[in-house]
Amino acid sequence: MSSEEKKEISILILEDNPQDIALYKRRFARQSTEYDFHVDSVSTIADAIDMTKTKQHDCYVVDYRLPDGEGMDFIHHLNSVNDPSLPCAILMITGQGNEEVAVEAMKSGVHEYLTKKSITEGYFVRPVLNSIQRAQLSSEIAFYQKELERSNKELSDFTHTASHDLKSPLRRIIAYCDMLIEDTAAKLNEDELGILKRMKLNATRMQSLINDLLMFSLIRTEEERPSKVSIGDVIGDVIEELKEQLEENSAQIIYGKLPELYVYPLRIKQLFTNLFSNALKYRSEKDPVIKVSYTQEDGQPAIICVEDNGMGIDKKFHNDIFQEFKRLHNQEDIEGTGLGLPICKKIAEKHHGEIWVESEPGKGSKFCFAIGDINS
Repeated sequence: MSSEEKKEISILILEDNPQDIALYKRRFARQSTEYDFHVDSVSTIADAIDMTKTKQHDCYVVDYRLPDGEGMDFIHHLNSVNDPSLPCAILMITGQGNEEVAVEAMKSGVHEYLTKKSITEGYFVRPVLNSIQRAQLSSEIAFYQKELERSNKELSDFTHTASHDLKSPLRRIIAYCDMLIEDTAAKLNEDELGILKRMKLNATRMQSLINDLLMFSLIRTEEERPSKVSIGDVIGDVIEELKEQLEENSAQIIYGKLPELYVYPLRIKQLFTNLFSNALKYRSEKDPVIKVSYTQEDGQPAIICVEDNGMGIDKKFHNDIFQEFKRLHNQEDIEGTGLGLPICKKIAEKHHGEIWVESEPGKGSKFCFAIGDINS
């Protein structure tokens, strides 16, 4: 293989023992037929930091103990100044294996953790190449994550703008329908009046859909800060807002002592609103009774359940109902946009949790969601 065909790889060795440096270079030299290794070496963290100011290497081989500190100090510096879009592989070398040090190193972004004994026995170049490959993959993932975040932000901004632009004409359409119905009801026959009422109904449905789409798009991109709130107080606020609907349905919401949790207050309020509204919407012939309960085991996420005595859901649809626009009932029978439960799912995920349902037809539904630690 000619030198033009070799893959060039730049290495910086941070090691204060000249014999170890010579050993590492010999290991690289044995692979000279496949790779063209350009090896620099320094003996102190200060010198290594100075070198990173003018040159970025493909891989850094770092000794754990150095004259002016520990190799981890240099790695922390490297992570603070390195461009995430540029691959940077890191190997930590120690005289003796230590599990605690290995765990700390891996958490700090080290790709390989080797003992000097393993290098003496010949295990060195392959881990270096593996580290470089992993660093390249990590860099690609970071790039695509950033692009995805940018794309989602643009989509959210577009949805937000489009929603606000659509709301205004819809409000006018609904208002004009009300005016026509009020002013011309006596002049129109039953079919003509029915057409006007259907126009208003469809405009109102579109208005609800736009509101839910806007809510759905904002859940992940909004900048609301989590805070510790009383879940009982949140439910009290929701009950107050739904007071008219609860009275119309002769419904009651029952809950005991509930905890204070770190949550996104507006989102968790929306979650309860959606679940309570669904319990009223999908009620049975009985007066709706909605029960809220809470459990939490040591070290586990808090679990809150909202149980109703409504019509229930067949088990085969338990996953489908959390999908966008998936509805089990005709729009003419039960109003809805198909986004209520998907919004609940997004909110649960925003709280590092999940949501699920336990239900059978005719036996009501029990929606449970987990609240993870979002304050860490």
